[in-house]
Amino acid sequence: MKNKQNQLQDGWLIARNNHTYENGRRYYGYNSEHPFPDDTKGLLAHSILNIIWYHLLGEKMFVSPIGGDGQLRKNHKLLEFATRSGSWANALLAERWEQQHQQQQQQQRQRRRQEPPHPGPRLTSMDSMYMSTPTNWSYFIHHELEAEWPFTSKQAFHLIHAQSLGGILTDHDGFYARAHRHLVPGGWLEVWENDFRFFTESNNEQDEEKLVALRQWETLMEEAADTFGKRINVAAVQKVLMLRAGFVEVDEQVFKVPLGQWSDDQRMNRAGQEYRYQMHCALEGYTLRLFTKTLGWSKEDTDVLLGRVRKELDQEEVRLYSNFHLIRGKKSTESAR
Repeated sequence: MKNKQNQLQDGWLIARNNHTYENGRRYYGYNSEHPFPDDTKGLLAHSILNIIWYHLLGEKMFVSPIGGDGQLRKNHKLLEFATRSGSWANALLAERWEQQHQQQQQQQRQRRRQEPPHPGPRLTSMDSMYMSTPTNWSYFIHHELEAEWPFTSKQAFHLIHAQSLGGILTDHDGFYARAHRHLVPGGWLEVWENDFRFFTESNNEQDEEKLVALRQWETLMEEAADTFGKRINVAAVQKVLMLRAGFVEVDEQVFKVPLGQWSDDQRMNRAGQEYRYQMHCALEGYTLRLFTKTLGWSKEDTDVLLGRVRKELDQEEVRLYSNFHLIRGKKSTESAR
C-alpha cells in the first residue's frame, strides 16, 4: 500500500501531465474543462493582475482586518483559493520575510544580538492545475476547485483569498458556502474580481464609434462563457453571493482602473500601465478556446478580430477603464466552527 508521500507524488505527476494543446496554447485537463490556458503566457497574465491589485491597495496583499488589526500572526492560517501562478502567495511570503528581517534588525540594535525569526503564519494554496509549489511557509494542495474542500474543522482558516473567479467556476454559491464553512468564527474572506468589460471616460457616441471590434468581442465573450457554463462577468454579483452565504460586515470597494496612463492619479496610472500590458498578454488566452470550440470560429477569423481589438485598446484618444471589485466579509463570531 502506498504511503501518503507516494500518493502525493503520484497526484503531482498526474496533474503535471494532464494537459491538452489547442491553437498553440496549453490547457489543463483532457475534456475542455477550463476556458483559459495555464501555459507560461497565461500564468504571466494572471501574475500581472496581482501587480495591478498591489498598486490599487497601497502595496498591500490583503485589506481584511484579520485578528482585529490586519496583522498576520504565527498562529494564523491562510488559504489561497485557485492560486494559479502562485504570485499572490509568493508576494505575501516576500512581504512576510521583509517584516521579519526588519524585526530582527530592531532586535539586534536593542539587544546586540540577532534572534531567529518566529514561525510565520501557515499559507495553503489550492488549485486543480499543476503549478510550482510556493516555498517555506506555504503548502500546495492539488484539488478540484468545485469539489468539497479537503480540510477538517480543526484546519479552519483565518483568511481565505480568492481572485479572478470569472471563467473558472460553475457554482459560485457553492464556493461561498464552502469558504464560509472553512473559516474560523471571526475569519475573513476577501475576493478580488474584475469583469471583461470596458467603459469610456467620455461616455459619448464619438468614442463608441471607435470601439466596434471591442464591443463585438465583449458580447461574444459573454455569450461563449455562458454557453461554456462558466460566466466571466461576475464581479457585480459577488457581494450578493457573499451575503447569501451568511457572511457579515460585507464591504465592497470598486476601483476605476484606466487602461493606460491617462488618469490624474499617479497610483491609478501605475495600475493602468500594468493593465494595458496585462490585456495584451491575456487577450488571446481569454479568447481562443471560447471562440474556436464554443462558438465555432476559425483560428484565422479569431486572430483577425483580436488584431482589431488590440488596435482599439491602444487608441490614446479614447480613455478606457474597467471596474475592479474588492469584496470582503466575515464569518460571524457566533457561528459554529
